[in-house]
Amino acid sequence: MKKLALAAAALGLACTTAAPAFAGNAEKMSVRVNLGDINLASPSGQKLLDRRIAFAARTVCRADVPTTGSRILTQEKRDCLVKARADARQQVAAITGDRQRGG
Repeated sequence: MKKLALAAAALGLACTTAAPAFAGNAEKMSVRVNLGDINLASPSGQKLLDRRIAFAARTVCRADVPTTGSRILTQEKRDCLVKARADARQQVAAITGDRQRGG
Protein backbone atom coordinates (compact mmCIF):
# COMPACT_ATOMS: atom_id res chain seq x y z
CA MET A 1 0.00 0.00 0.00
CA LYS A 2 2.87 2.36 0.79
CA LYS A 3 4.32 1.85 -2.70
CA LEU A 4 0.94 2.73 -4.22
CA ALA A 5 0.70 5.86 -2.13
CA LEU A 6 4.12 6.98 -3.34
CA ALA A 7 3.36 6.09 -6.95
CA ALA A 8 0.05 7.91 -6.85
CA ALA A 9 1.33 10.89 -4.90
CA ALA A 10 1.09 13.17 -7.92
CA LEU A 11 -1.10 13.48 -10.94
CA GLY A 12 -0.06 15.00 -14.21
CA LEU A 13 -2.25 17.73 -15.63
CA ALA A 14 -1.75 18.09 -19.35
CA CYS A 15 -3.34 20.18 -22.02
CA THR A 16 -2.57 20.90 -25.63
CA THR A 17 -2.11 24.60 -26.12
CA ALA A 18 -1.99 26.41 -29.39
CA ALA A 19 1.36 27.52 -30.63
CA PRO A 20 1.67 30.70 -32.66
CA ALA A 21 -0.24 30.49 -35.94
CA PHE A 22 2.92 30.60 -38.03
CA ALA A 23 4.31 27.53 -36.30
CA GLY A 24 1.49 25.32 -37.57
CA ASN A 25 1.57 22.84 -34.67
CA ALA A 26 0.33 22.47 -31.12
CA GLU A 27 2.46 22.30 -28.00
CA LYS A 28 1.70 19.96 -25.10
CA MET A 29 2.45 21.15 -21.59
CA SER A 30 1.95 19.35 -18.29
CA VAL A 31 2.15 20.15 -14.59
CA ARG A 32 2.38 17.70 -11.69
CA VAL A 33 -0.03 18.20 -8.81
CA ASN A 34 1.13 16.74 -5.50
CA LEU A 35 -1.53 14.65 -3.73
CA GLY A 36 0.67 13.01 -1.11
CA ASP A 37 -0.07 15.53 1.63
CA ILE A 38 -3.82 15.81 1.00
CA ASN A 39 -6.54 13.84 2.78
CA LEU A 40 -8.94 13.40 -0.13
CA ALA A 41 -11.63 12.05 2.23
CA SER A 42 -12.00 15.38 4.05
CA PRO A 43 -13.82 18.51 2.80
CA SER A 44 -10.74 20.66 3.50
CA GLY A 45 -8.61 18.20 1.51
CA GLN A 46 -11.04 18.41 -1.40
CA LYS A 47 -10.88 22.23 -1.33
CA LEU A 48 -7.09 22.15 -1.27
CA LEU A 49 -7.07 19.73 -4.20
CA ASP A 50 -9.46 21.97 -6.15
CA ARG A 51 -7.18 24.98 -5.56
CA ARG A 52 -4.12 23.05 -6.71
CA ILE A 53 -5.91 21.80 -9.82
CA ALA A 54 -7.15 25.30 -10.64
CA PHE A 55 -3.63 26.72 -10.26
CA ALA A 56 -2.14 23.93 -12.38
CA ALA A 57 -4.81 24.38 -15.06
CA ARG A 58 -4.11 28.13 -15.23
CA THR A 59 -0.40 27.36 -15.58
CA VAL A 60 -0.87 24.70 -18.27
CA CYS A 61 -3.30 26.85 -20.25
CA ARG A 62 -1.21 29.98 -19.76
CA ALA A 63 -4.32 31.71 -18.47
CA ASP A 64 -2.21 34.13 -16.44
CA VAL A 65 -0.30 35.30 -19.51
CA PRO A 66 -2.19 38.36 -20.74
CA THR A 67 -3.26 38.68 -24.33
CA THR A 68 -2.05 41.93 -25.82
CA GLY A 69 -4.55 44.68 -25.12
CA SER A 70 -6.93 42.62 -22.95
CA ARG A 71 -7.18 40.86 -19.62
CA ILE A 72 -10.16 38.83 -20.86
CA LEU A 73 -9.36 35.16 -21.47
CA THR A 74 -9.58 34.02 -25.06
CA GLN A 75 -12.05 31.27 -25.95
CA GLU A 76 -9.06 29.00 -26.55
CA LYS A 77 -7.79 29.54 -23.01
CA ARG A 78 -11.26 29.05 -21.51
CA ASP A 79 -11.67 25.80 -23.45
CA CYS A 80 -8.24 24.67 -22.28
CA LEU A 81 -9.14 25.40 -18.64
CA VAL A 82 -12.34 23.35 -18.90
CA LYS A 83 -10.51 20.42 -20.50
CA ALA A 84 -7.58 20.55 -18.08
CA ARG A 85 -9.87 20.56 -15.03
CA ALA A 86 -11.95 17.70 -16.43
CA ASP A 87 -8.81 15.68 -17.21
CA ALA A 88 -7.49 16.27 -13.69
CA ARG A 89 -10.80 15.17 -12.14
CA GLN A 90 -10.67 11.96 -14.19
CA GLN A 91 -7.12 11.29 -13.02
CA VAL A 92 -8.06 11.91 -9.38
CA ALA A 93 -11.08 9.59 -9.74
CA ALA A 94 -8.83 6.87 -11.17
CA ILE A 95 -6.30 7.28 -8.35
CA THR A 96 -8.92 7.26 -5.60
CA GLY A 97 -10.71 4.33 -7.24
CA ASP A 98 -7.46 2.34 -7.25
CA ARG A 99 -6.90 3.18 -3.59
CA GLN A 100 -10.42 2.09 -2.64
CA ARG A 101 -9.96 -1.22 -4.44
CA GLY A 102 -6.73 -1.75 -2.51
CA GLY A 103 -4.52 -1.64 -5.62
